[in-house]
Order: sequence, then structure tokens, then C-alpha cells
Amino acid sequence: MPQAPRAVRVVGRSVSIGARALFARHLAVMLKSGVTLTEALSTTRDAARGSLKAALEHVLQAVETGRSLSSAFADYPHIFPPLFVQATYAGEVSGTLSENLENIARELEKEKELVTKIRGALLYPAVVLVAAFLLALGLSFFVLPKIVPLFQGLRTELPLTTRALIRFSNFISAHGVSTAVGIILGACILVWLAKRPATRPFTHLIILRAPITGTMARNANMTRFSRTLGMLLRSGVSIDEALTITQKSLGNYYYQQALVAASMRIVKGARLSESLADYPHLFPMIATKMIRVGEEAGRFEETLLYLASFYEAEVDASTRTLSVVLEPLLLLLIGLVVGGLALAIITPIYEITGNIRY
Repeated sequence: MPQAPRAVRVVGRSVSIGARALFARHLAVMLKSGVTLTEALSTTRDAARGSLKAALEHVLQAVETGRSLSSAFADYPHIFPPLFVQATYAGEVSGTLSENLENIARELEKEKELVTKIRGALLYPAVVLVAAFLLALGLSFFVLPKIVPLFQGLRTELPLTTRALIRFSNFISAHGVSTAVGIILGACILVWLAKRPATRPFTHLIILRAPITGTMARNANMTRFSRTLGMLLRSGVSIDEALTITQKSLGNYYYQQALVAASMRIVKGARLSESLADYPHLFPMIATKMIRVGEEAGRFEETLLYLASFYEAEVDASTRTLSVVLEPLLLLLIGLVVGGLALAIITPIYEITGNIRY
């Protein structure tokens, strides 16, 4: 195991996945080319920026004083997570440091692709909803106050839609600012609560049970689980340590708890496939069967990496499905709002002009 962290120095913000992947890739290429570790670290430090550059300065100094690379990495857990440290340590022990760094780079590059796909799928509905909210605020504060007085002065029976529009406009005039601030504050509080450890079981259960996001969340967690565990095992990390690191890399509370229980059973001699079979709602039967075949055939790492590719393709399909389903629903919602507003404004005007006799 790597040495315990010494005098951890916190340097600014965390580093992006892309920057960490690029660093691991460059370091692996230079080591494979015959460059010494200190020279490779010096070169990558000069090319780095921000927090990563400051951390690599300390890592270089630590290595020059005789410390191992993995223990120096462990001083910065917010930049070099356990996956990074343990794979590096396994490479140092087995003499395959450059290969393990390549595995780390490949894992981080795949993780970046996965995060990009999920964010891309959620970006469109988020932009549409924000734009609709801003449009509603603009109409409520600038358009309706000028139109509604015209209808209020008419001595005729107004349609239901127009009467509802007048009541809404009066409410906005009296409480518009406080309502808008309340909605924004409420959204911020909900986001803050969703990130609290105490609410994670509830929010993560909702995500897993939702019709569309549930499929995407399960596929994304299966991708991370399979790829991280397969990469760690291929790098020479023991199964119990690999499961502990994989558990920390997963974002969902229930997947984390399942891997904690599986790790405890494996220590007692159980197989991973047997432990995961107790959670069919998290680990599909096809995945546990393939893992069991991989265990029996001695191709465990290859099976996990194949599953990672399979579920990554499923994430692609889920993101496309999300876009296909949400786009017409959002357009329909906006169309109903705009159509109702137009109906409320045009209907009384049409009735008045229809009653005019020449």
C-alpha cells in the first residue's frame, strides 16, 4: 500500500477530468520512451496550469527526496483520487508504471466522454426551461400590465381564459417580485438539499425510479463500475481494494452500498457475481451472469471492460431517447402556454369586433 499522506497542501480548486487524463497520458508516453521519472514530472509540470501545476511541483520535490510517486500523489486526494493512487502504486510494485498510467488515462478519457454525453442530454431541456421561465417573467412584468387594463375597461362578459389572465396579471403586479425571488430561492434550496449526504438516499432513489433518467442513471453507474473495476484489476490492484475504490467513484448511494456489502462478502470468500446477484434492480442479470462466466474462465478483467463498452452504448441510447421524448413534450408545453395566452387576448377582441354593426 502507498505511504500515508504527509503534510497535505491544499492548492486551489480541483482539476478537470480532461486535465488529469492528459497528464497521465503524457507521463506514460515519456516513461515508455525512456525518460526518467523526475524528468517526465518536470516536463509535465511545466506544461500544466493552475492547481495541477502547483501539485506537480510538490510531487516532483517529493520524488526527488526519495518518496514513491503514488505516495506523493496521495498528498492531493482532490486532484489524484484513490483510483489514480492505487493504480500508480500497483504499477510501481509490478514494474508496469507506464502501462498503468496509460490505463488511468484511458479510464479518465472514457469518464470524460460519459460525463459529456449525460450533460449534453440534459442541456437542451435545461436551456428550454430557463428560456421559458425568462419569457414568462418578461410577459408578466412588461406585456400583461399594458394589455390587461384594456380588457378590464370593457363592459362585457369576458371569456374564462381572459378572466384567468386578468387574475394572474393582478397577482403578478402585487406579488410578482416576491414570487420570482421565491421560485429562484426554492430552486437553489432544492439543489442544495439534493447534494446533502442526509438526502442522498431519497434523491438517488427518485433518480433510479424515474422513467427515463432511471435507465440513464443505471447504465451510467454500470459503465463506471465495470470500467473502473476492470482497469484496477488489470493494473494489479487486489479485488477488495479495487471494489473499495470503485465504490467511491460511483455517484449513486445505492450502488455504493451494494459494493460495500459485496466487498464484505468477498473478504469472506464469496464471488463477486454471487454478491451482485442480490441486487437485480441495480446489476442486471445479464451482467452478473457474464461476470460469473468471466470469473470461471479466468477472463474477469476482459469481461468487465466489455460490459463497460456495452453499457456505454446503452448510455448513448438513453441520451438519445431522452432528447427524443423531452423535445416534443417541452415544445407542447410552450405551445400550450403561448396558445392559451393568445386565446385569452384575441378572444375578447374578436367578440367585440363581431358585435359591431355597420
